[in-house]
Amino acid sequence: MNEEKIEFYNKKNQKIVGLLSFPKEKNPSIIIIIHGFKGTKEYYPFVNNSIKFLTDAGIAVLRIDCRGSGESDLEFKDMTIKSESEDVLTAIDYVKTLDVDSKRIGLIGISMGATAILVGVAHKKSEIKTLVFWGPGWTFSGEKYFDTLQNRKTIKEKGVFYVEQKFTGKKLTAGKELFKELISFDVRPFMKDIKKPVLILRGSKDEVVGIGKDKEVVKLLNAEYKIIEKGDHGFTDKNSEKELIKLTVDWFDRILK
Repeated sequence: MNEEKIEFYNKKNQKIVGLLSFPKEKNPSIIIIIHGFKGTKEYYPFVNNSIKFLTDAGIAVLRIDCRGSGESDLEFKDMTIKSESEDVLTAIDYVKTLDVDSKRIGLIGISMGATAILVGVAHKKSEIKTLVFWGPGWTFSGEKYFDTLQNRKTIKEKGVFYVEQKFTGKKLTAGKELFKELISFDVRPFMKDIKKPVLILRGSKDEVVGIGKDKEVVKLLNAEYKIIEKGDHGFTDKNSEKELIKLTVDWFDRILK
């Protein structure tokens, strides 16, 4: 496997930084991984541990920092679902300039990255072969997870709210526009026209999102669905991580070949 840090730019000349991992094969298929809320391209152990398995299967992998996260331009308080969906499109355009098979592009969305992907590919459906979602966060209107009295208070007083990264404990300052999206945005209308093969992998112990909304989503996307035992939102259990990676590699090996 050959891996390098890369950067590319959107139409506003804003920088997006990524890690590009190539297999030994020439003209491979490629997967773009979109992190979730509070994540980065290297934040999740289960993502980092998946790269070698994917490249060993002959698949190139691009992990990016969406704008406002990691090493890409903007501040965290500037990121929104809309901005991440734009970054999905920019990343798709970028990989088409590489020595890969642009007819075999797949996407992996982690947590809120799933919503960002669905919003983005609603306009790029013909260019994507398949979608895979790891512990996806489905943003439905009326969402209450972030709609707390404390968050409403800080939004009113300071125009921001505060969150913490699970794996690092780092505190982050999120913006007002994202807060509005999190409590009012509905991703379901973007699902109805998705005709590509979709795989949804959910941990049975997902403490952040859970499985309550999955039944409706599976129907809307006509998705293949698998619950991974002992898997939490970060797939910290090693057996759940192994199963997540194996199911994903097997899926791409079948769909992208």
